[in-house]
Amino acid sequence: MSENKNSILPDVIEPLSNAIRQNIPETAKQTDSALSTVVGFFNNVVLYPVKKANLTFRYKLDAFENDLKEKTKNIPPENLQEPPIMIAGPTLEGLRYAYDETELREMYENLLASAMDSRIASGAHPSFVDTIRQLSPLDASVLKMFSVREQYCCVTIQFVMEKDPSKHYPDAMPDYFIEEFCSLGDPFFISASLINLKRLGIIGFEQILLSPGIYYSMKKNPYVMERETLYRKQGNDDFIMEVIAYRAFLNNYGKQFINICLPNKGDR
Repeated sequence: MSENKNSILPDVIEPLSNAIRQNIPETAKQTDSALSTVVGFFNNVVLYPVKKANLTFRYKLDAFENDLKEKTKNIPPENLQEPPIMIAGPTLEGLRYAYDETELREMYENLLASAMDSRIASGAHPSFVDTIRQLSPLDASVLKMFSVREQYCCVTIQFVMEKDPSKHYPDAMPDYFIEEFCSLGDPFFISASLINLKRLGIIGFEQILLSPGIYYSMKKNPYVMERETLYRKQGNDDFIMEVIAYRAFLNNYGKQFINICLPNKGDR
């Protein structure tokens, strides 16, 4: 961003900062250098409540300012605008609790930067703030996988009892299993993340025909074989594997969310 554009940032955020500052006790304005620094509403919305709560960490205002300048540096001066209060206010409120989580902080900052770009600001849906608020760092990692590829083959694997096919071992495998996501962590936690992303309306599942190749691949997956061995060692050898295949995909809301909150580096 040019020097001219950098100088715009305080002007963009100062009006909200003034409004918020009126509600801050005079003693707080005078005693703490971080609170008294006039760099924008981030200082007053995020830093002040953290200190008021006597938490053991403090956020660096200059780091936030540098992040925001970096994310908006490629916005033409004529397109740099004040972020709508319905985006800026809740976003800064969310940052108060998530600033130490890199993945979530990035999403909030990307959302704020998008709202400051008149070319794409209309895509910054107000509900995105609440969506980020309901994500965990693992959810964010799973979501990044969907930013690389919009759909994956996902399966539900059940260890079904041969004598009574209506029964299966419910805790043998996670509800949803995607081979490419195994490196992210515990498959049961990843399954919970997928369920959460579905609940938030970001991804969808559509059942697909199970090809022999998918069935063979899933049965030979190291994690699946580990779980199978575990259950058979416990004497539960009276089961067969039943595999149901799905297409896990980004829906329209999910694509818009990723475009605004997880843009690729260099997009702006």
